[in-house]
Amino acid sequence: MKNSAIITIIRMYREDRIFRKKALIILALVGLYVLIVPSFLWKQSAEKNLSTIRAKHFEFAAVAGEYKSLRKHVNAIEQKRSLTKTDGLAQVIGDMTLSLGIKEKVKSIKVTGTRKIDDQMTEESAEIQMEKLNASQLVHLLYKIENAPMILSVTRVVVKKSFENPELLDVTTALSLFR
Repeated sequence: MKNSAIITIIRMYREDRIFRKKALIILALVGLYVLIVPSFLWKQSAEKNLSTIRAKHFEFAAVAGEYKSLRKHVNAIEQKRSLTKTDGLAQVIGDMTLSLGIKEKVKSIKVTGTRKIDDQMTEESAEIQMEKLNASQLVHLLYKIENAPMILSVTRVVVKKSFENPELLDVTTALSLFR
């Protein structure tokens, strides 16, 4: 039965010109369909893959930017840590107050303790009491602490007006040095 149908189609193709033209058009359409549909599906798949890769690239670029920022911050801290060649927090405070010209205003420096942090760093803490500072001297001292070539942290600052002169300040500061 299948053979007879094929033989009939071949006979009609040879004898009938209109059938021949219709058959050629149908074969051309089928050929185009066979070529176009897979390429259309491939294009959709490629666009989906491209959008996925772009999303991953954007995420990677964001993570890389964050990594560079954190690395820069860590390098700055490590450089401060490597520059630290001090005997202790009392020496650091003495050097800072001497350079600001307020060494004589330091009433006391009480070292409150030393502790190890993660087997890599040590924290040395002290409480510093200063009397009769003006606001400008206090600001300069805090600026000097923040921009010191070592890792210093102010954990507490208590500012009171001086009893003798209300324009001057009595300051108690808790400070930590990390090495």
